[in-house]
Amino acid sequence: MFLENRTDLAVESFESADKTLINGVKVEEHDELTTVSVINENGAKAIGKPIGTYITYQVPSFVSDTDIFDGRLDKLSSVLKSLLPDELDSVLVAGVGNLDITADALGPKTNNYVLATRHLMDDEIFKDFFNVSGVSTGVLADTGIESAEIVKGVVSEVNPSCVIVVDALAASSSERLGTTVQLSDVGIAPGSGVGNHRFEISKKTLGVPVISIGIPTVVSTSVISNSKDDNSMFVTPREIDRITEQGAKLIGMSINVCLQKNISPQDLFSLVG
Repeated sequence: MFLENRTDLAVESFESADKTLINGVKVEEHDELTTVSVINENGAKAIGKPIGTYITYQVPSFVSDTDIFDGRLDKLSSVLKSLLPDELDSVLVAGVGNLDITADALGPKTNNYVLATRHLMDDEIFKDFFNVSGVSTGVLADTGIESAEIVKGVVSEVNPSCVIVVDALAASSSERLGTTVQLSDVGIAPGSGVGNHRFEISKKTLGVPVISIGIPTVVSTSVISNSKDDNSMFVTPREIDRITEQGAKLIGMSINVCLQKNISPQDLFSLVG
């Protein structure tokens, strides 16, 4: 299918393969969660995604979002916890994207809601906090530096035991825009869903486990026009400002709730919200 490579969502890649059974790919559905496990190279080749686990969380549209304390926060933080390594003493949150382009601003906006604590770790007053640092990479056109290079440099300095990278995604279905969160343990290749492949941010390139989180914010115009020849441009929903802001809030707070176990979600939100 012509949409096969125009999505960052593993579940859509599986669906576009037009098969119910693929050797090397296992799909499980439970309530709002769909887990796609790419088990071997055959599965990776079949759906165009690296070996690893991809969890899609279907949520109510962020357009009408009013309260993150409605169960989604606990659910998303629980999914994130299931992907994190067992031995964890510090985390770097990397927000990838362009703050000046709303559809690409999810990563840096998420960092606005992540509680950074690394600079407080030597103070006994903050002994109940978990060690978290954050960085927003900007984009190559502004910095002249690949996002992966920036993250790698920061990793070499702060030595986190895991990196959580947040980035906006592309979808091949307009129904998934602002209604889907994907988490994965394979990292990301920024821009891959829109045909602008950048250096990957993964355990292979950084030397530490990498968890990725993203929300689809763009879809190919071919989905709208239903023409395989119209596949070079991408569009966003008109409510993209709210989708990005509310999505960033949910992801950022989910990271906080997952890592800062000694602080209540309400207190965490008062610190970052």
